[in-house]
Amino acid sequence: REALEDLSLADSLRGRPDAVVLQNLARAQEINGYYSSSDRSYNTAISMTANEVNPFWLRASMVKYQLKDEGGAMDLLRRVENRFPEAPEVRAAYATILWGKGGEDNEGRE
Repeated sequence: REALEDLSLADSLRGRPDAVVLQNLARAQEINGYYSSSDRSYNTAISMTANEVNPFWLRASMVKYQLKDEGGAMDLLRRVENRFPEAPEVRAAYATILWGKGGEDNEGRE
């Protein structure tokens, strides 16, 4: 919680968006369950680093999935996979999303 407060203060004192501060703020928001705020912070950080795919995009993808934005989650996940094709974290994220889809599909059949 203290980290979230400190990072929020750092973001406001900075006066203009900073990708590193926003990445860390988004992670702190995510850990504390503020997914909508986290998504906004991740989106801003991603827009500032759009030409270079970063591993934190994977976290942003999972936040989108948590918010039920499967399309946005898959889009980011594909971009991360293109950059880091052998990363086991990417495979785990895909498994999570695909399992979630399967779980929803199977609910109606039982």
